[in-house]
Order: sequence, then structure tokens, then C-alpha cells
Amino acid sequence: MNGRLLVTAVSIAFVALSPVPAAGQSSPREAATGFLQAWNARLWTETARFLDLDSFDRFRRDFITRARRQPKEGPQPSVEELLRRNPDMPREAAEYQIRMMREQQRRFADPTPYEFARVASATALRALTSDEAAARWLESRDPRWQVRMQYEQAGCPAPTDLNDIPLPRRRLIGVVADGDSTTYALFKENRGDDNAPAWVGDDVSVMELALRRGRWVVVPRADLVPEIGSVDVSDCRK
Repeated sequence: MNGRLLVTAVSIAFVALSPVPAAGQSSPREAATGFLQAWNARLWTETARFLDLDSFDRFRRDFITRARRQPKEGPQPSVEELLRRNPDMPREAAEYQIRMMREQQRRFADPTPYEFARVASATALRALTSDEAAARWLESRDPRWQVRMQYEQAGCPAPTDLNDIPLPRRRLIGVVADGDSTTYALFKENRGDDNAPAWVGDDVSVMELALRRGRWVVVPRADLVPEIGSVDVSDCRK
């Protein structure tokens, strides 16, 4: 084999053996951009791959421990008992109060479905892989999912046009380094259009990124994906 062929063969072997960069490995900007692009596409599993899954797993273990320690409440009063205690209360108001009491009891008995989309219990959460659990956590921050859960909490069906709501898109504004292993990314939520609901704003948020084992990853802080706040569900109760 002559010298030129040998150099070519070695070069090919080196390329074949070189590792393919993982999501978010090259730079903080690429990690932040990839995370936001996956989020905007609602690709939850892909979005989760940009997270610091070691940190997320610690959060998940702590969450499961807290969920299992939730105090057990006593039995709730019935509608008739509430009316006996409050003779002037309309029956409709009593029925609504009891429904809200039961919903709150269900939520605080196991908050998992509200923090992890489509995960019924802490036991089910524990059985998921890190990627799966992180994807469900991210999905629970999706505006459509949060609206659906707030209607469910109120004892109402979700709006039939829920999937038609214009969704916000988040775009990267810039990144600022804080040392060699921490960077902060500023990103903005853009309204889908002028008809977007009031909870879709032009908020500016901060994302923390960390260098972990040669990869830049997104730190899964509680404020990573802003929640929508309270939704007016009064119409569904009429």
C-alpha cells in the first residue's frame, strides 16, 4: 500500500470511529436552540434529550417520595350534610362545593397527573425511563394540557376547540456565559396571532445550561417552561 492510500485509509477509519455529537453537545447556543425547536414542535421525547437527566432523576425521586407522604384526609361531607349545616345555601352551590372538595382531595392525594402528563400515579412514574418521565413532565407544561387539566379540576369537559388554540412559540434571544460550565440563555414567548388567548403573552424567560461530561444540557428548573396561570372556567359551570 503506497503512502497516499495509507493516509486515506487511516482518515476513513478515524471518521468512522469518531463519536456522533449528542443533542446539545457542541455549544450552549446549540443546546438552547435545539431545546426550543423541539419544544415548539411539541416533540416531547426529543425535547427531553436536551435536559440534564441526572438532575431530573433527582427531582423525580424527590417528587415520588413527597407524593407518597401526602397525608390522607378524612371523608368529605355529603351535599345533604352541607345543606343541613347551611340551610340558606342553594343546592346548586352545595353540589359545586362538594365537587370542588372531592377534586382537591383527588389532586392532593396524588399530584402526579398534574405534574406529569398522562401518568396516573407515583408508582407509574417510577416505572418510566428517565427520557419518558422527562417527556411527560415537559408535556404537562404545554398550554393545551394545562387548560385541559384546569377544566378537569373544575369538573368540566375541556373546550371542543382546545386543539385550535394558537400556541406560543419560543425563540432564543441570546446567551451569556457564567464561567466555563454554566451559561444562561434568554428566550421569548411570541404570541401565535392576535386572536391568541390572554394567557399567551410576550414573556421573556431565562434558561440555565450546564456542561456535563462534555455535553451542554438544559437544567430542568421549575421555571424552565413558564406555566399559563389560572384560566377562567366560570362559563363551564353555568
